[in-house]
Amino acid sequence: MTTYVPTAPPRGEPRRRIGGTRGLHPYALVAAVIAAVHGVVIGAMGVAGYFYLDDIDMTAEAGKHPFGWDYITLPLNDHLTPGLRTFYWISAYFAPYDNDSTVVVRLLLQTVATLLMAYLLAQLLGPGRPALLALGLYAFSPLLVPSLLSLSSGVNLVPTHIGILLLLVMHIRYEATRALGYAAIGALGVLLAVCFWEKAVLSVALAPLLTLLYLSRGGIRARIRALFRSWLAWLIYALPIVAFFVVFLTGDYASSGKTPSIGDTWELFSDAWVGSLAPSLVGGPWTWFSLDVVYYSASSPGAVAIIAGQLAAVVLSALGVRRNGWWALRAWLLPATVLVGTSVLLAAGRFEYVGVILARNFHYFSELTIPLVLAAVMLLVVPDPVAVADRGRFGIWPQEPDPTATGRDEQPAGDAPADGSAPEPSGGGVTRPVGIGLVIAVVAYALSYGTTVGSFEKRWVDNPIRDYMTTALRDLETNTAKGPIAIYDTFVAGTVANFISTNRRTSDVFRPVERHLPDAVRWDDASGPMYMFDQGGHLLRARFVEEATSADQPGVFCAHPLRGVGSVTVRLNKRMPHPDSYLRLDYLSQTPTTVTVRLADGARTFAPRRFAEPTLNTGKYSSLMLGTPNKAYDRVVVSTTDPDAIVCLAAKAGRPEPTL
Repeated sequence: MTTYVPTAPPRGEPRRRIGGTRGLHPYALVAAVIAAVHGVVIGAMGVAGYFYLDDIDMTAEAGKHPFGWDYITLPLNDHLTPGLRTFYWISAYFAPYDNDSTVVVRLLLQTVATLLMAYLLAQLLGPGRPALLALGLYAFSPLLVPSLLSLSSGVNLVPTHIGILLLLVMHIRYEATRALGYAAIGALGVLLAVCFWEKAVLSVALAPLLTLLYLSRGGIRARIRALFRSWLAWLIYALPIVAFFVVFLTGDYASSGKTPSIGDTWELFSDAWVGSLAPSLVGGPWTWFSLDVVYYSASSPGAVAIIAGQLAAVVLSALGVRRNGWWALRAWLLPATVLVGTSVLLAAGRFEYVGVILARNFHYFSELTIPLVLAAVMLLVVPDPVAVADRGRFGIWPQEPDPTATGRDEQPAGDAPADGSAPEPSGGGVTRPVGIGLVIAVVAYALSYGTTVGSFEKRWVDNPIRDYMTTALRDLETNTAKGPIAIYDTFVAGTVANFISTNRRTSDVFRPVERHLPDAVRWDDASGPMYMFDQGGHLLRARFVEEATSADQPGVFCAHPLRGVGSVTVRLNKRMPHPDSYLRLDYLSQTPTTVTVRLADGARTFAPRRFAEPTLNTGKYSSLMLGTPNKAYDRVVVSTTDPDAIVCLAAKAGRPEPTL
């Protein structure tokens, strides 16, 4: 019969002094170098790239709102992402469309994640070569490349990595000390993760898996007892999840996803492994899938990369079994559990619309880097629960010899544990052939990773949004330097905001930068010369091209009068069907008069985008430029409640175009 061996120290046991504090430990130095090199690689690519479609849309949306609960809980598709909303608000209000600042923030956050991963690996394996190799595999995993370079993905996923890693680091300390403070800090990591990416809930399962598989000893019954012994930690970790989903379920977030079928789930699971996760073990996929109009690439490995990935998994498994027995294969349960949950969610969500390409989108699999790396290294080097508990209590650095030690915790190498279970293998030394093999493997992986990153970069920097936004922002600043200007609020170029974007108008996209300009921009203001952006982002003087008119009574001075309380309908001689047209309402008002303006098409009436209730100027012939909210129209209805109103009206419909 086996029993659970507690890892927490008995009460009253004196803490031993930690060694390695006189200078910088080599492990810390190499971990810092890995983080720095990774930062240089990703930073160079990030600065060379630019914002993506979603980045523009969400920055523009943030510019519309004051910061507060209503804003951070706005649905994003069917997601609740208060963390992401907060980041974009800060970016929109303090550094709008400043790509370099977002790159710096992403790199700083990823450095935190890398160092947390270094600490977690040192907790599990000790601060040595196996942990450093695993850290390099994590830092330079291709799974991180798209999710770091795309801002919207990075904002989701880098804090998610930090939250998950913080949870696991604190959970190991909790299991070693039974101090609830560590569990509480781990719960903060859970809260951080789900506030940026609700799918992080799946990765919370890694904590009980670590307890079951690696932080306890003995047979299955003893390990299950250890799992139940930590029930209070599971409750604490669940609290932020419950709070988050109370807000989620009481808000307008949940979509009507279909019930996932076993076939769809398996298809996503298998293709994610074959086309994404396994190739990443060898630095793949090497090649990426991308359409001409889509600048975010999905994994598209060739046959060689796919086979290499499967072989890597088989070889790791075989070495693990040879070195540590069949029980070593338990390591695969870590990524498999999260991958199963991910596949179920994707099959229930967007699979019917997007298909299996979801399994090649690294955005959905970035956080799987953590359990995948843990599995790869713990196949070969199985953590010793006693050593892990010791590091959890006293820190990760080697302890100084204690001459007064009683030997209570010592166990001769090769002896069976006191509970009668099989001994847990340790890392052991590295022979010369094995060392040479590791060097070859590291060099081969570096070349493979470089190929993957290089092919991604070629597509990543080929982004027309950067030229458009750079030109537009420069022209805005130049033209507003001497005072306000009026601009037609047309659609921005389709490469900047396409048909699925919420914010497609120039006033939406450039609202965040208006407060940083010398004076405000006036949109659709026909009181003076007007400008417009062309498809390249150039701000040019514009003219109004007439396509329809209300001049149905030639020679009559006031063809459409509005006198006193009432309304007048000004009909066009042609229905305007296209969504980006304008109606110019010309008027002459004897007194300042507030009117209500409605556009109409058949029995339907609707307000224009601006000037739905303007106050008409007096003393001169003036105009209102009425943009339509993507609807056709054939007349305009103007009404007033002012008994003294005396207004003459006329209308012309058309479109703006740059003056050459």
